[in-house]
Parts: sequence; C-alpha cells; structure tokens
Amino acid sequence: MTERDIPEPDNSTVDDWFGQQAAHDAEVADEAVDDTDGDLDEAEDLYEQRAEGEKKYEEGHPRP
Repeated sequence: MTERDIPEPDNSTVDDWFGQQAAHDAEVADEAVDDTDGDLDEAEDLYEQRAEGEKKYEEGHPRP
C-alpha cells in the first residue's frame, strides 16, 4: 500500500455497491434482449436508453 492509498475498513460496503450496480446493469441488459426478441443490435440501443447513471455521473452526481 502506498501513502496515497485509502484503506477501507473491514465493514466497507464499497464492494457491495459495485456488485449491486453490476447486477442492476445485467438485469437491464437481460430485459432489453427479452424485449427485442433476441435482436442484440436493437437490445444494445435499448439498453443505452434505459441504463441509468451515465448522465448523473457526468454531472458529478453519484450513481444510485
């Protein structure tokens, strides 16, 4: 660990938060594929429309 590293406490929820966001992203992607009857190109476009966080992140707000 370097001087610049920030140690996480034993009860840190950072990994939980990232895991929850990844699980949410996977659900949105699965729903997009289902809603487009398996058309992956269309599902990708639909996912991009439904995905949350990027605009908030760009504005400086934390992701949900």
